[in-house]
Amino acid sequence: MNMNNIKLSSMMFLEWFIWGAWFVPLWQFLSYHGFSAAQISLCYATTAMAAVISPIIIGSITDRYFAAQKVLAVLCILGALLMYLAAQQTTFNLFFPILFLYALTYMPTVALTNTIALSNVSDAERYFPRIRVLGTIGWIASGVVCGFLPTLLGFGDISKSNIPLIITAISSVVLGIFAFMLPNTPPKSTGKISLRVILGLDAIILLKDREFRTFTLCSFLFCIPLAFYYTFSNGYLTEIGMTNATGWLSLGQVSEILFMLCLPLFIKRYGIKNVLMLGLITAGIRYGLFVYGGVDNLFIYSLLFIGILLHGVSYDFYFVTGYVYVDKKAPAHVRASAQGLFSLFCLGLGNLVGYNLGGTMMEYFFKYETPENGLTYNWAGMWGFGAVMIVIIAVIFLLFFREKREIEPIKVDQLQ
Repeated sequence: MNMNNIKLSSMMFLEWFIWGAWFVPLWQFLSYHGFSAAQISLCYATTAMAAVISPIIIGSITDRYFAAQKVLAVLCILGALLMYLAAQQTTFNLFFPILFLYALTYMPTVALTNTIALSNVSDAERYFPRIRVLGTIGWIASGVVCGFLPTLLGFGDISKSNIPLIITAISSVVLGIFAFMLPNTPPKSTGKISLRVILGLDAIILLKDREFRTFTLCSFLFCIPLAFYYTFSNGYLTEIGMTNATGWLSLGQVSEILFMLCLPLFIKRYGIKNVLMLGLITAGIRYGLFVYGGVDNLFIYSLLFIGILLHGVSYDFYFVTGYVYVDKKAPAHVRASAQGLFSLFCLGLGNLVGYNLGGTMMEYFFKYETPENGLTYNWAGMWGFGAVMIVIIAVIFLLFFREKREIEPIKVDQLQ
């Protein structure tokens, strides 16, 4: 591995360590301070709300005016200050707006790191998964640092404290400084600043392509039930009796490592369309396992761990493959904008609908009036609802996504 790839891999490690450090234990921190399920869902939704606004705008401007690694540096350092401030808050009225401002700085960095990596490798299908796997390892490391390690050192479970948020802030500073050492990724497009550029309309025109439009729509729909996992898995596993759920959830990223490394082989053998379909199917199976999982005996307890492990398979096969698909499909001069558009529909609109739908469903349809068997919520009903949604989305994808095996960039001039 050359020095550039080492730097890009380190960038991915830090990028996803930062997100995992605060995102996974957030439920327990907020619940400890008396936040309701609806309020917690809104806090998780800050990433989705921010992804609607900032990634495509930052991506469009980066395509024309600034080196991507310098934009990444500024956003990370600003985000560190905001996360440190959020860590000091214990009420919804103060915590929520600060976390939202933080999310506005973080969410564009997901697309930016993808753009930086994809712009500096010679073969995206071959090398990007190898670089991106370090992001998965970073997420796992955040689970160890914020989950298992404090317990092993005798500090107990720190998930209810603000320490994970402080760790996030420190890590953001590190990535901000390190970003200046990344390979130079200059803007590839030209033109004057305009409202069209700021709003990312150069990338939105790609939706006129039928296959790209179908892929984007299915990605948006898939992220709705997927948001249930991010919001409720920690609370669910903790409530049914799994100890140190924050740490155990990192097993999903362990499977990510294995399948990320195998992803180039799967894409080469089966094609991008079939790999995307496998991502959808495994997500539905995971929710089905959560419906029947529990801690009463070894068999149903094992279902929970299989479900956690399937998260890694599903994420790799759909979203990492999706990043590669977008890179192949988008013309070079709008690739950062196209990655931002993908983030808009997935991390933004899809997650935003999912977090709000999940919070509403939990609060008004799946919450017991009085606890039953020690449970506050009808978790099986929630996971079953998500599984049915994913099955419907998979059928839509199977019927309408007809991308050729050899993917060619969209000819924008033919879409005008």
